[in-house]
Amino acid sequence: MYLKNIELENNGPIDYINLTLHEGHENPKPIIIVGENGSGKSILLSHIVNCMIAAKQEIFEDVEVERGKVYKYRSPLYVKSGSYYSFSQVNFSASVSVTEWQLLQSRSDFEQNLAYTPARQSWPQIPENEASHFSSNFANYRNDVEKMVKQQCNLYFPVNRFEDPGWLNVGNLTSRAKYTDIKRISGYSNRNIICTSPLRENRDWLLDVLFDRQMYELQMPTLMLPASENQPPQMLRIFGGYRGQSNAIYEAILRLLKVVLREEGNIRFGIGNRKQRQISIIKDEAAWIPNLFQLSTGEVQLLNLFLSILRDFDLSDASFNELADVKGIVVIDEIDAHLHSGHQIDVLPELIASFPGVQFIVTTHSPLFLMGMERALGENGFKIIDMPKGNQIVSSDFSEFVSAHDEFKRTERYREQIGEELIRLSKPIVFVEGDYDVRYLNRAAHFLGKEDVLARVEVRDGDGFGNLDKIWKSYNNHISTVLPGKVILMYDCDISKQNADNSKIFRRVMPTIQENPVKIGIENLFPPATIEKLEAANPRFIDVRPQTLSRIRGEEVVQSAVTSVNKDEKRNVCDWLCLNGQQEDFANFQVIFRIIEEIAAA
Repeated sequence: MYLKNIELENNGPIDYINLTLHEGHENPKPIIIVGENGSGKSILLSHIVNCMIAAKQEIFEDVEVERGKVYKYRSPLYVKSGSYYSFSQVNFSASVSVTEWQLLQSRSDFEQNLAYTPARQSWPQIPENEASHFSSNFANYRNDVEKMVKQQCNLYFPVNRFEDPGWLNVGNLTSRAKYTDIKRISGYSNRNIICTSPLRENRDWLLDVLFDRQMYELQMPTLMLPASENQPPQMLRIFGGYRGQSNAIYEAILRLLKVVLREEGNIRFGIGNRKQRQISIIKDEAAWIPNLFQLSTGEVQLLNLFLSILRDFDLSDASFNELADVKGIVVIDEIDAHLHSGHQIDVLPELIASFPGVQFIVTTHSPLFLMGMERALGENGFKIIDMPKGNQIVSSDFSEFVSAHDEFKRTERYREQIGEELIRLSKPIVFVEGDYDVRYLNRAAHFLGKEDVLARVEVRDGDGFGNLDKIWKSYNNHISTVLPGKVILMYDCDISKQNADNSKIFRRVMPTIQENPVKIGIENLFPPATIEKLEAANPRFIDVRPQTLSRIRGEEVVQSAVTSVNKDEKRNVCDWLCLNGQQEDFANFQVIFRIIEEIAAA
């Protein structure tokens, strides 16, 4: 079971995001969360980890957080400034979901003082005299939850994960590996979700794997040699290799080790005697590394991270034959921390690609890591989410990438390399007038089967038609010829502009649909039936100025009725439509996708 989507509203710096994390394909795409410090990356992860721990609490007793309590601190201090509540909903596949509310006052006081009710189905579940609420439907889907926590890995690597360097303490280097002590008690999983210092556990588990492989999976068939003149028949045992799950895990570990060490030679593990049980690496049948965990800090960190995934899956109830069998959810905060540039751009992406069945959700500040992911998985093989708005971007749009480029370009060695990457990774950019336009387009793409169109471009909030004008003025000249990709400025229908092109910059105005009630903004695309549904859902959403009869200079003048979305309710209208809207509500958005397709394909 994977994470399907997460919706956050008014959480810290996050105004509103609704992220699709898995679209139902066989293998999930890695999700990479980027953004400046304080943009809400860790807040996003905390909601996900909180749900993973809550799911484990439903099935097991040995959970890092006591049953009935939550991992993530919930407080009014985390409600976005200027807002009265925060909301989150995390949806897993199989309809499993977790909902969380935090109000600045009790629900009854909220409704009485603000005369406003958020348009969400879970609102009535909040007790009237409480301001905080956490709920899940785990009990209704217990079989699915049990399968999730028992038959897949669920891990969180916080930013404060730490391993002692080999030189810090001689005791660390010479401490003996020992066999794992596993409790065979009902209700115990013998596994932790939160991984901070897994070195010792991985070392002991690796010893178990090596022992089981040698003890139970060694193939030694017997060959009977016929009798000769001078001797009777003889039995000859022949080495036939190893066969079994421990050997499959052993081979997978060697594959990961070769990636970390960037080594293609003939390597295997060696084990010290019982008085000094250290795991070494043998290369071409000669001692190479006397202690597996005496590698560099970055190598140890990478090895432990991915060994932990393999170990956790091995301790689950699932069976293992190859790395593609490993399923689960792995959350990593600042995945690039303490890693050399070579590890970021080459090793780390290859390790992630080695686990196609794992849903990786990670944060990063490294543009090199994003470049490496592009090389390893392709442009559409992973998603980059830019916080705090939750927009999907490409590598070259990452702000840290631009900053790194400014630094790297000072040397001749990097100037050409990064410049080529910027051009290669660029996509057409579509600027719309506001954030609600971005959300409407994403929802419309879902209903109209146009996700592939949005995947080929970047849709961004232009923050008003005035800023779109500034972009046009800046590039409506010969400078537009050197833009790495096309730029489309998409104005709402009520803006008095003419469609125009100049090299790689295109200005387009959404056509007005005269028969629709709302004449201003992107809401003009919604048909009368949709406006009627909005009015029925909440009369505060829609303002109507009825037809009036005026007399001007002695002549009667009829002023038509005006229907509009209340300016203070625009976000709530967008929330309602994105949550409750259907395909017929978004049918007129086809015209926008046609414009984008025509320009992108030209």
